[in-house]
Parts: sequence; C-alpha cells; structure tokens
Amino acid sequence: MVDNTRRAVLRVGVGLGGVGLAGCTGRFTGQTDGGTLGNPEFAEGRPDPDGPTMDDLPDLGGEVTVYSGRSEQRVGELIDHIEDRYDDLTVDVRYADSADLVNAILTEEGTPADIYYTTESGTLTFLKEEGYTETMPEDVLELCPEEFRDPDDQWMGLTRRSWAVAFNTDRFEASDIPEGIMEFPESEVAGEMGWAPFRGSTQAFVTAMRVIHGEEETREWIEGMLDAGLRTYEGGRSDLAQATGSGEIGASLYNHYIVRGNLDMPIDVTYTRNDAGVVPIVPGACVMDASDDHETAVNFIGHWASAEAQEYFATTTWEYPVSPHVEPLDVLPDRDELEPPEIDLNDLADIETTLELLRDLDVL
Repeated sequence: MVDNTRRAVLRVGVGLGGVGLAGCTGRFTGQTDGGTLGNPEFAEGRPDPDGPTMDDLPDLGGEVTVYSGRSEQRVGELIDHIEDRYDDLTVDVRYADSADLVNAILTEEGTPADIYYTTESGTLTFLKEEGYTETMPEDVLELCPEEFRDPDDQWMGLTRRSWAVAFNTDRFEASDIPEGIMEFPESEVAGEMGWAPFRGSTQAFVTAMRVIHGEEETREWIEGMLDAGLRTYEGGRSDLAQATGSGEIGASLYNHYIVRGNLDMPIDVTYTRNDAGVVPIVPGACVMDASDDHETAVNFIGHWASAEAQEYFATTTWEYPVSPHVEPLDVLPDRDELEPPEIDLNDLADIETTLELLRDLDVL
C-alpha cells in the first residue's frame, strides 16, 4: 500500500509470512519438467510475465565464465537454471565482492572472465573506461530501457534498486523522516541512524551525493551525520536490518528491499524525493573484451533480461525489473511513484574519490 499524501512508503503486512531466499522453488513462465524458478509465495496471484522469454532467445552452448559481484544466494538459482536449460552449456561462476573482482581483472594477465556482473553500475563504467569491455549488440541491449544502460553500448542494467530510508515503526512514523536527504543532519532521526559505508551501494549513494550536491556539501553532510551520532555497521545489510528491526537504532540508510526476510520485524521504508536519497542503483553486466566467445556471453546476459528472469528478480530479490513488461511486487511503490533525480549512471563511476572522502573522515 502506498501513501501518496507525502511520499511512497512500502507497507508489508505480517500475514505475508517469511520470504524464501534464492534456491527455493517457485514458478515462472515456460517451466519444463517440473523445473521452477524463484519464490512461489510472492509469485502467487501475479500474471505471467510479458516480454521476450528464454525460448525467444538464441540457444546457448560452450563454456562461460562469470565474475559475479552479486552473491550466490541472490542469483545462483537463476544462473543454475540457465545452465541446466542447455545440454552443451557449462557455466563457471566466481562469486566475490565487486571491488575484489575488478581488482582481479586488473591484475590478471588475460582475465578468464567472459562476463562481469555487479551490484551497481559504477564498476561497469570503470571497466569500460579502462578498455576491458566489449560493445554489446542492439538486439540484446534493447531488452533494457535506455536510461538503465550505457550510452556507449558497453553494459546493460538487469534490475533496479532504490536507495531508501528504513525506520523502526515502534520508534518513528513516516512523517518523522525528512523529505530531503540534505535535511537529515538537523533532524530528530539523525542521532538514531545507522549505515554500512563499506558496502558498494552505500558508496554509490555517497558518490551520487557528490555528483548532485557537490563534494563540499557531501563532506558537510557526512560530518553533520557523524556529529549527530550516525552509527557504522561493518556487517552490512543483515546487521543493519537486524539493528533497525530490533530497535537498536531507529532508522537506517538502506536499499528499498530491507524488509525482505524481516517481515516479522517492525520495519517500514520511506523515500526522499529528487535527490541522492532516492538515487537508482542498477545491477548490471558487461561482456569482457578478453572473452573467447563474445556471442555466447552476450546472449547469456540477454537471458538475465528475459521475462522469466525478470519475474525471478521481482519475486525473489524484490528488485524492480528493468523490463517494462514485468511489474514489481505490489507491496512496492509503482515505478512512477518514485521521484529519482536525473543522473547519468556513468557519473557514478568515480568511487575512488568517494573512498578518499570517507577515509579522510575516518569512516573507513
């Protein structure tokens, strides 16, 4: 349910029950031999996803190596499903933090990676600018709207997340949360907030703030939040969610799907408007220039943009599909109810300046 009087708020009733993680069974269009994909609980009652299906895409064969900055818990089931679909396809996946994978690519002599898949677009742009990526064909790129892909045709987004403010409903109401992210240091919630600055998505948020609001204002914002009592959680998403839900802190800066897996806790989510607080974070993929089989690699990425895969992301990771033919979960605000700032996703590539700022402020 969405509160349209002020801002989009994610509301989840306790009757929904727990959320299964990737690896559980589910349903998808075109399932064969009883095979299923995704989370059945949140797929129930949804229309079959529209748009190109895996059956509409070229068959896959050969060997593909994927460097995945997205965890096996999130995407392993989908990758395994694609591999199992084709008898002549072998997929080797290396799961690690995106930054570690980029460093590996930079130091490897002829990286074995055919595909780099990451949680946010900044490292995709970095690899493009360093000359490690290959131009992708239009018939695959067109599976993703232009605003979520590289204008130079070097990478494409596969899902979209929104930065958001999670809050403990026993401590705050949505009306207590400022509408503008730059107002937070002076707000009543600032002293009860936490964040996870070691996470790539948090660093993308700070980078967006630098791009939109300027480096000096970003520095002042971080200093103001720290002075107010902003707490750092090194464990990342799970620790931050637990701390928010338990009341250890009253609110946190987080991805919009914080309530996923925490439906038994008093957590809700609200959004700022037209600023870094609601910047889109786009997980995506590129084909490596060193790939031995560009065609198979690019068509493998195309399978992640298929109707079945987009439905998988919607019901399993709670992300917004990039496909306009597949709707997000109805517990999330509609796409047109969010008011993200206009920003070139390639501008989020300068993570190093963000890291220097965070180190200078003793955040990292």
